[in-house]
Amino acid sequence: MATSQPPSPHRPSALAIFDLDDTLLDGDCTHLWLEWIIDCGWVEDGEALLARMREHDRQYHAGTLNMTDHLRFTLAPLVGRSRQVVREQVEAFVDARVRPRLMREGVERLQTHSRDGHATLVISASMHHLVEPIAHAVGADGALASLPEFDTDDRFTGEPTGIQTYQRGKLEAFAQWLDAHDTGFAEGWETWGYSDSFNDLPLLEFVDHPHATQPDERLQATAEARGWPILRWR
Repeated sequence: MATSQPPSPHRPSALAIFDLDDTLLDGDCTHLWLEWIIDCGWVEDGEALLARMREHDRQYHAGTLNMTDHLRFTLAPLVGRSRQVVREQVEAFVDARVRPRLMREGVERLQTHSRDGHATLVISASMHHLVEPIAHAVGADGALASLPEFDTDDRFTGEPTGIQTYQRGKLEAFAQWLDAHDTGFAEGWETWGYSDSFNDLPLLEFVDHPHATQPDERLQATAEARGWPILRWR
């Protein structure tokens, strides 16, 4: 898990945590990436791949997705490919497919937190090799996401490793991120959270100021019942 300490010489007074897919990005970065690598010729049967991705997306929204199986599925086309080759494709992918789909108001909200001296963090269930460069593109201080495993030749094995940043796993990854900072770094922090998904309810319940962004049906009902702000950035 990559960790980044905000560059400000002063310790921040608050932390804003953003989900990525359908929160800052209009769409799902994994789905967009699979379409990209199909176009690159890295996948033989693109239709079958996207059909399975659509089924995984249905399970995700139902809260029944087996995340280990999903991560293995999304990593399968990268098995044996070097970290550097994939990184180069991801950089091109972010410029061509992701930047045009970033939701302006969401990015502006993140950057407003930064200008106010708040630390900003993107936490996503998607894979780190996709999430980290997107978080950098929107100006976040750090990114937490599910990590891919590499072999001794720095090639993708197709296996995920470490904490899976899904549902309560986001809180586990966040706790590990806090532990990586010097003692007292987060003491007294005021926390903000933004997500579209009911799967992120543990994270939204944890922060001081939860926000539902383009919420799914279950999260919208929860937000309305609890009086949480509902934001529409799409």
